[in-house]
Amino acid sequence: MVDVKDDFIAKVERAYQGEVYGEALYSGIAEAMADPDRANKWRLLTELEVVTKARMRDLVAKLGGDARESDAFRQKGIDHVQRYVSLPWDDFMKRFSGELDPIIPRYAALEQRCAPEDAETLRFLTEHEVVTKEFCELELAGRPDVSIDPVRDLIARMRGA
Repeated sequence: MVDVKDDFIAKVERAYQGEVYGEALYSGIAEAMADPDRANKWRLLTELEVVTKARMRDLVAKLGGDARESDAFRQKGIDHVQRYVSLPWDDFMKRFSGELDPIIPRYAALEQRCAPEDAETLRFLTEHEVVTKEFCELELAGRPDVSIDPVRDLIARMRGA
């Protein structure tokens, strides 16, 4: 029988490793972008992953989980860069946006199960995926002029907290 607490910690650890993956992926995408504006957007998205990863690492450690960064997750992120950047921009944005759909409710469920003192970190985890999806959706709506604003706003709120 799986201990509910251990299951929760394992899911938080998995979310943390998802940020390790995301940092490597986003950084690689930024480096692969020929368009400087798009590259800068992916650099800001990478910054959001770095901040989220740090917050999750602290939570994993607090919960007694394994806070070491997984080389396998990092390598997977590096390996997946071409999977996205080889696509036309709109196809890339559609694919990326769609891949966030199952992640957002999964992270929101963690927030619902956590101790009250951990809710802010897990809310941030969920919210950072929401704003990443908003970025994709605004790009698809032909609004590249404002697409990164939700990401920038979340980072600014995090810094002000």
